[in-house]
Amino acid sequence: MGSRRKLNEDEPEPWKNAELTDDVVPPSSELEQKKLVVLNPADCDLDFIIEGNGLQGSSLYEQEFAYCWSGARANVGITGGKYCFGCKVVSFQAVVMEDTDPNQVNLCRFGISRGDDVVGSLGETSRSFGYGSTGKFLNSSTLLDYGEKFGLGDIIICAVNLEEKPLASISFSKNGKRLGKAMKFNAGPLGLAVVDSEVKNLQWESAVFPHVLLKNVGVELQFSVEDGLVPEEGFKPWASALEDGNAMMGPVFDERTDCEVMMMVGMPSSGKTTWAEKWVKEHPEKRYVLLGTEMVLGGHMKVPGHMLKWNCSDFEQLISRATEVLDTLLSRAGTTPRNYIIDEANVEKEFRKMDLERFNLFKMIAVVVFPSPEKAKARFMKRCEN
Repeated sequence: MGSRRKLNEDEPEPWKNAELTDDVVPPSSELEQKKLVVLNPADCDLDFIIEGNGLQGSSLYEQEFAYCWSGARANVGITGGKYCFGCKVVSFQAVVMEDTDPNQVNLCRFGISRGDDVVGSLGETSRSFGYGSTGKFLNSSTLLDYGEKFGLGDIIICAVNLEEKPLASISFSKNGKRLGKAMKFNAGPLGLAVVDSEVKNLQWESAVFPHVLLKNVGVELQFSVEDGLVPEEGFKPWASALEDGNAMMGPVFDERTDCEVMMMVGMPSSGKTTWAEKWVKEHPEKRYVLLGTEMVLGGHMKVPGHMLKWNCSDFEQLISRATEVLDTLLSRAGTTPRNYIIDEANVEKEFRKMDLERFNLFKMIAVVVFPSPEKAKARFMKRCEN
């Protein structure tokens, strides 16, 4: 990475000499005790910024982050009933993107998703539903014409009806004007949510949560009348689910000392990403955040619902953009209590030291991948073909 500094060779590798201190992030359980519905700092992208008592959301937008999407969910989901929440577009961030269509600079999408879905992919899975500022509705990466375009100053209300049979429904309104049902979906045991008997420690799998996805936009959420919400007729404010017994709390990570960072080590095409993705899938309770250049390119710097088309002059510029974003995300990760997997080559000792210095309060694990020469060659050739 271009912005990395070189360490002295005699410095110990951080995972061999990690000292724990009292410098930990204050517990976030206070919000849960007060029964407030807010954006969840434990369930958002690393470049997502939560302010305004947990109701205002935006993302990093300087330099290369202008090309990035960033998502967040609320800390309270619903398991039944009819509830709604609002989202007001309060700002467009000024960015310089000369190689981008002006209509693709300031964008946002609001909706719901199951609590274990990828937070940066609203609308791209069967378990997430989003209404975008371009006047499109997205589910399973399928774009549908819906409603109207919206932008600065507009208030969108998302209403979710889990009582409707045989299928639940999601609908929206813009500035008080109802736009109709966007989609019906299966919220039963075989659909979006799972039955209680199947839920172990992953309670967020049984609920749908408010979800926002932003690109150079600032928003303000409304979950109660006190927040400024004007509920849709027939729907209760989202916060009412807490009193009704239809609420499920999202994940919480209070201290970095309780979290871990796994560093992948191995040559390109050695199978690091395959192993990491399999590990993430097998340990959903950890809610790992994958950090790597490919994650940035495929996750943050994308057009949801479409194959990414780059306007970069050459491949080196593309990688440079992703590298700058990744370096900032790694710095933010070191102060944010979550579980991480650093999916880079990390074969150089100085780079391993530099990255892990940021995680001195975390539990550290190294995963070294070294396939046979035959497998390594076959993977490399396959990668070249793609």
